[in-house]
Amino acid sequence: MPQVTLHDVARASGVSAQTVSRVVNQRPDVSEATRAHVWETIHRLGYKPNRLARGLVSQRSHVLGIITLPLNDYFRAQIITGLEKQARAMGYACQMSFTNDSASDLRELIDDMLARQVDGIGLLTPKRFADPELAVDVPIVTVAHKLNNPRAINVDVDNVDGAYQAIRHLLSLGHRAIGQIVGPSEWIPASDRIEGARRALAEYHLSLSSNYIVECQEWSFEAGYDAAHRLLASCPEITALFCHTDWMAAGAYRAVREANRRIPDDVSIVGYDDLPICQFLDPPLASVRQPSQGLGQLVAQLVIHAIENSEPFLQDMLVPAELIVRESLTAPIGTP
Repeated sequence: MPQVTLHDVARASGVSAQTVSRVVNQRPDVSEATRAHVWETIHRLGYKPNRLARGLVSQRSHVLGIITLPLNDYFRAQIITGLEKQARAMGYACQMSFTNDSASDLRELIDDMLARQVDGIGLLTPKRFADPELAVDVPIVTVAHKLNNPRAINVDVDNVDGAYQAIRHLLSLGHRAIGQIVGPSEWIPASDRIEGARRALAEYHLSLSSNYIVECQEWSFEAGYDAAHRLLASCPEITALFCHTDWMAAGAYRAVREANRRIPDDVSIVGYDDLPICQFLDPPLASVRQPSQGLGQLVAQLVIHAIENSEPFLQDMLVPAELIVRESLTAPIGTP
């Protein structure tokens, strides 16, 4: 079967080859109706634009770089899934690189991507990895930390409000001794969630107690398990646990039961992320929902918009979080 050409698309669409070229190269000087009609014809005929020729015309590679830690985290993997799907839908391919535990490695990866002529970069690393003054000549979107770069767009979930919702709900149920199993301080979401908890406690004239907080070096099942053991042993009066990830919360479930305490009768537990595992724990885990794939789609949209438009764009953007209440929460025993 002969390969479909740009001229075939033009004839089938009833427009000029130049118009098809403008549509493929995402030029602004085409009406939305014509653009939609041409794309429908492209999909119907199965036309595959020549990326090399397209790049020569547009002076772009139509490739996005993604730099992240190894994909051992479901939430981060879902962000990248959403990012790649959205980029592909908008005509861009993705090149992904994994960074190790150093800022110098990150700089090397960025330089390598720029040498390969990526049009923009999505950065999913903790704040210690990147110098806030990191200079990059292409648009860059960071998730969960900020760069003071005029071409950087900083995106995050509203973790302050997410944690506020979780702690505020526990307080409304009557809990006052609330343990917190928190993430590594090098991640901005961890400090933001602590701040959200502080604000909720302040509304009840309570303050954060360091005795009720255990910082973990990983966002893992094992970390949550060990932290919950420590909290329940040192502070047996605790009646609720707020965990910075659902995996931490799953680890806390095991620790609570090994301490011969019931969930939620003796200890209520709320997690963060609203992973699929939440509905399969017993009892189902309450959690703060983060729109992981939606966040990745937003990253792709923002970086591609910055690539294709010269006008100013938002430097900081927060995506809302939502507390999902399930059976792992109840009022503490003895609450009127």
